[in-house]
Amino acid sequence: MPQVQAQPYAFPYDGDLDPTKTAVIIIDMQIDFCGHGGYVDQMGYDVSATRAPIEPLRRVLEAARRTGCRVIYTREGHRPSLADLPKNKRWRSAQICGGSGGIGTMGPCGRVLVRGEPGWDIIPELLPLPHEDIIDKCGKGSFHATDLERILRTTGCTTLLLGGITTDVCVHTTLREANDRGFECCVITDGTGATDPGNHAAAHKMVTMQHGVFGCIASSDNILRVLDTLPTHEPGARPPTWPQRPFQLMEAYPTTDSILEAKPFPYVFSPKSLALVMVDWQNDFLNPLGFGAALGNDVSSLRKGVANARRVLDAFRSKALTIVHTLEAHARDLSDVHPAKKRRCPQIGEVIDETLGRVLVRGGKGNAIIDELEPLEGEIVIHKPGKGAFYATDLEARLRAVGATHLIITGVTTEVCVQTTVREANDRGFEVLVVSDATESYIPAFKQATLDMIVSHCVEINQ
Repeated sequence: MPQVQAQPYAFPYDGDLDPTKTAVIIIDMQIDFCGHGGYVDQMGYDVSATRAPIEPLRRVLEAARRTGCRVIYTREGHRPSLADLPKNKRWRSAQICGGSGGIGTMGPCGRVLVRGEPGWDIIPELLPLPHEDIIDKCGKGSFHATDLERILRTTGCTTLLLGGITTDVCVHTTLREANDRGFECCVITDGTGATDPGNHAAAHKMVTMQHGVFGCIASSDNILRVLDTLPTHEPGARPPTWPQRPFQLMEAYPTTDSILEAKPFPYVFSPKSLALVMVDWQNDFLNPLGFGAALGNDVSSLRKGVANARRVLDAFRSKALTIVHTLEAHARDLSDVHPAKKRRCPQIGEVIDETLGRVLVRGGKGNAIIDELEPLEGEIVIHKPGKGAFYATDLEARLRAVGATHLIITGVTTEVCVQTTVREANDRGFEVLVVSDATESYIPAFKQATLDMIVSHCVEINQ
């Protein structure tokens, strides 16, 4: 499978184009943007510029479908209530339409950029096939507030061919979002269009700067030269990305089994895809002078899990596997503390004990991992402002970067930060195992109730 001749490098960067890892993303080829009577037409622009990509994209889609590339469409649009339309976006839209009109108002193709209206839909020339996914987005980027990344990760797509409109707005925002998430991107030069020729050309040039700061660009002809050499994809031939239950052994570990006994079913893993997540083993919660104790809790109940957590930690270190430590931690100015959280926990940011410093504030002794489980150099440390380890952190990106798909979790407290992290990981497609005797709660009944919940929802626990 050859590479595509592109600028400033052959695409993809790491070898031949593989249709099973490639998605063609058709961005916002909607009547409102490239149809007569649509939003762009109402603005006074020549829609021939936004219609120019239609034929190149039609040819690319035909070849991509034949070879088995995944095809994904996006549509920009808002709820009929306009509850997802920011006020500044609505105001700007009205200005460009002469002060009245714009998004949400009635036009020749129905209400402008409103979901369900005729102008909101894909143009007839490029309609998606029934099985192809459509991403409905309320912003310019296709990743913001959508499940596009989930679809790409779950289906194993790492290489993206981007086409659509407009080059300088929605295409470029999507390109930048994809690049920041580690996807290898190529913009189809004649498969994109813009209302302003200068912006269109500049958007293409920006991609090629710094030896491809966002990826590369290629013409539809160059892409077709590669796709046309590839065999026809047989429907149903694409293997599932994630293992399907009942689980099969993925890879034998040379020194230990790769199947762990667990509830409600065995936990099967490949060591190279395994990571340990140590949740909030910090002085704030376990020190008898810390925050947890100040709330009237018996911290000795949490310390029951330390020895077992250390055993798991030592096992991961002995095999040089990925290890993540999390800390519930806030900025020194408390700018990342939601007002509601501060009202519930007024002690955050205050000093309860001089030796530990300010409660849940990054950098203090109280906000450090306990000595027994102290991170080593090279281990990942995540400072999180919430209960879950994925919210407002780069944990998912760090795990994806090392190829982790399976997580073993220890930590405190079971029903709060551990359970929230488990739920977040599960929703992101990670296979999770909670070590039942390496997680603890101030209230034993809450720990047991949480473990029961986890098992009932088919997430594994192991002792």
